[in-house]
Amino acid sequence: MGIIAGCGKATSEIQRYNMTTSLCLLLLLAAGVYSQSCVGRCGIKDTELCQCNSACETHGDCCSDYVDICYSCQDRCSESFLYSKPCQCNDECPSHGNCCADYDSVCAGGGGVTDAQLRELTEALLSADVNNVGSLITVDRQGKGTSGDLAPEPYFVNVPPEALSGATIAALIALQDNYIPDVNEPEVEDPGESQELDIFLDAIMATEVMALAESFLIENTIYTGNLRDKIKEIWFDLYSRGSTGATGSSGFEHSFVGEIKNGGVSGFHNWVHFYHEEQDGDMNYEGWSNYVDLGDKGEVLEDHFEWLGYSKPLGGMFVGTSPELELAVYTVCFLARPDSLCPVQMNGVQFKVQTWTLNYSGKVLVGSAYPDI
Repeated sequence: MGIIAGCGKATSEIQRYNMTTSLCLLLLLAAGVYSQSCVGRCGIKDTELCQCNSACETHGDCCSDYVDICYSCQDRCSESFLYSKPCQCNDECPSHGNCCADYDSVCAGGGGVTDAQLRELTEALLSADVNNVGSLITVDRQGKGTSGDLAPEPYFVNVPPEALSGATIAALIALQDNYIPDVNEPEVEDPGESQELDIFLDAIMATEVMALAESFLIENTIYTGNLRDKIKEIWFDLYSRGSTGATGSSGFEHSFVGEIKNGGVSGFHNWVHFYHEEQDGDMNYEGWSNYVDLGDKGEVLEDHFEWLGYSKPLGGMFVGTSPELELAVYTVCFLARPDSLCPVQMNGVQFKVQTWTLNYSGKVLVGSAYPDI
């Protein structure tokens, strides 16, 4: 301890003692003077040997406890928004989708919901899904596996016209042909397409499914604004996902239509568009790896396929469900459990929904959403 305590003196009299700075550094490090922990240092840029700010993930010099400490709400509940922090812990973070993963459990009463509440809600949403057409359509899953073409026939055997004529599904179909698959091609919304979007939003917001979802969000103080406006923003605001910087993507296009990115299929998690692409000869269903039986409400499918000649090694989609059911579940999970596996239950079966956020122009938007079974 005498040598360590004298380091400051030795450094100031370096010529007299001929002690190098590196020796002092080693002694100080051994004594724990230079911190190797992120406790009290999250978001701060300093001269310590390891870092605890967002840049450390890029530079690869994060302290070993960076994720445990800085991605936690411990001792941070209700603090003001801090740009330097990787996630937030104030009562507005649920509506912005940027809460830390332990926000619900650590900041009790701050708008969090339990797994049981989410499962109860999603079961209720399925029961209320009167525009569901699962009982009208016939599918053929064929071969089970994760690679190779295990399905010589299309997935959809029969989808009668009445299954696609309901107000919300018809409005969805009108939207789905407005998008360019290549993420590097900019999307431009003309007045006719804007009108189609308004018709779609009006149709889904008039359903009991969306009313239940909105009530759940308000009652649990997860989001208290206008849900129609929020859905329009997080799902339909355009952003860049490709290499050119062009605004050629949105959460809706990614999940409900599909995109071509880096030589493969990105997104594409909607059964209605899947069916139409099979009918047009642009979709080659190749087999399934898992499914959840929703009874007369359809199913949830995990599969692989080729679209427009590009491969999707693993995909997931609800089948037979209405667009409002899918948007309601995805939106609740996006706001309540962003960037994580959200617990859901349908037809008595528990599984997950994965959502991902994407930050663009100061907004937290939907990057992707799909069932994970």
